[in-house]
Amino acid sequence: MDLLAVQLDKEIPVPLYFQLQTGIARLIDSGTLKPGECLPSENELARQYNISPMTVRQAMNELVTAGYIHRQRGRGTFVSARRMEHPLEQLVSFSEDIRARGLHPGSQILLFEPAPPPGDVMARVSLPPDSRLLRIKRVRFANDAPVGIHDAYLNNVTITPAELERNPSLYALLAEKGIQLGEGEDLIEAVAASREAAPLLRVKPGAPLLRTTRFSWDNRGQFVEYVVALYHADLYQYRTRLRR
Repeated sequence: MDLLAVQLDKEIPVPLYFQLQTGIARLIDSGTLKPGECLPSENELARQYNISPMTVRQAMNELVTAGYIHRQRGRGTFVSARRMEHPLEQLVSFSEDIRARGLHPGSQILLFEPAPPPGDVMARVSLPPDSRLLRIKRVRFANDAPVGIHDAYLNNVTITPAELERNPSLYALLAEKGIQLGEGEDLIEAVAASREAAPLLRVKPGAPLLRTTRFSWDNRGQFVEYVVALYHADLYQYRTRLRR
């Protein structure tokens, strides 16, 4: 690839490794360097900037630690996919969250069918034993990259596949039908990618994933949604604010 457009100033008291580190980080944050892009070798960067390989290595080690880049043995150094942060205090849809980050959400429907409530739902919600929920299982994309799998069960909701294709945001469709979600509860845990999930998310079986299990209710307190979501562990992080 072309050498990096990072300027180093040897006349200022800022360490050269830090100037290189922050310059590369800025190129990644701005989108100039994109996830998966291969970086020049440490020797190439040392020659470009007329600095020691040790200085370059220190900068690259800091970027690896910060999650900006990763090394692949025998192949080189690559830009890592940046994590998308979820605030825990808000009930937002996947599409809303992805658009808020300047990315384009997408989906692929895997299942769309009536189904009996999962055991977790029957243990938590008062439903008749013969209840049927609308099950919608989808792969979710951010800028055409698969980042999650959503397996949702909807109660007393009528949606067609055509409607979901027209508007992939499930929460937006619910709002169109007069269903306003008022409250949700998430359980977050670490799991290993199953042989079913791994190819859908383009990871190896056993790779670390984040699983969220969500119950949602409308603004009248009626149960609406149960969804189990799997996400790339290296793409998502969750944030909450604590007070004492």
